[in-house]
Amino acid sequence: MHTDSIHSHRAFIGISLLVAVVMIFGLTMGWRWHLRQLDSRRGIIALNSDFSQSNPARQGGLPSRMGSQPRMLPERGMMSDARPVRYLRGQPTVPKSSVVEVLPIVNATTTLREAQMVIKRYWDTPDWRDRSVYVLDSTRVIKLMEDFYEVQHGVDPVVGAAMDQGRYRIDGHEVVLLTFRSSRPGDRLEIALRRDDTGKLLLDWESYVGYSEKSFAQIKKARSTEPTLIRAFAKIDDYYNYEFSDAEKYLSVRLTSQDSEDSVHAYCERSSELGKWLTEHLGATPELSMTKGYTLWAAYPRDSQSERCLQLIQVAASRWLIMPQE
Repeated sequence: MHTDSIHSHRAFIGISLLVAVVMIFGLTMGWRWHLRQLDSRRGIIALNSDFSQSNPARQGGLPSRMGSQPRMLPERGMMSDARPVRYLRGQPTVPKSSVVEVLPIVNATTTLREAQMVIKRYWDTPDWRDRSVYVLDSTRVIKLMEDFYEVQHGVDPVVGAAMDQGRYRIDGHEVVLLTFRSSRPGDRLEIALRRDDTGKLLLDWESYVGYSEKSFAQIKKARSTEPTLIRAFAKIDDYYNYEFSDAEKYLSVRLTSQDSEDSVHAYCERSSELGKWLTEHLGATPELSMTKGYTLWAAYPRDSQSERCLQLIQVAASRWLIMPQE
């Protein structure tokens, strides 16, 4: 009887310890997500304050310290590929070039003020469901927003001081681009706005948050052999392993998530059209490589040996913004 009591007591202690570990893990992850939300909101509040204090006489216009005319298209600016709703086999593995025209902003005060007010109203709206009214193509995108916020537990990027503003015509479509300081690679965040069929200026949400079909954690867990659409920061790397251990045959590209908290490696053959395009646009070696935001398709090889190593199928766009097909 005494022995049974001891065993019961030990079992109780074991279960209690397990419950405690689970609770601690849950609280840790919950607080981590909560702090990311707070950081995002603090950045938004600070930026709104910056807007209102920099030049009140402009009645909500962009801060006067922003350049009056951009000299060139920003580093991670626009791309005019067709929007890849689904992966189509047999399509080119690299994106086409765009026809980009820099538009004057000297007499564009109304347009720039409209863009700034759309962003401010978006930030001032707490619930993502209500924010959808400020988002381009909301009927389609609201489903992506639900996936991003509720399933992937993603958060909007943290933004800092306003840096620049510009207007462009990209393959016939007007784009307003506002640039802010950010913790993202390159220390900048570019927010693109385009007009809907009624002429209203709205936020291109997918490029703003860097939306992917799955979070990096989901991608690694699923190990799908079907191509997955990923928005990531791409950089040439020197990691070669498992199916892709041959550094002479394969090119290694490190893909970092939009929040910079996770990464995977994607590979293609160096001699392929895709491999040559990547070394031309990113750099030939890890030491010389730039980091750029790409929209791409990647998949795991059959019987993959590691969750870290994917096959790079296609670069859909050399930016996160994807323009509609004519």
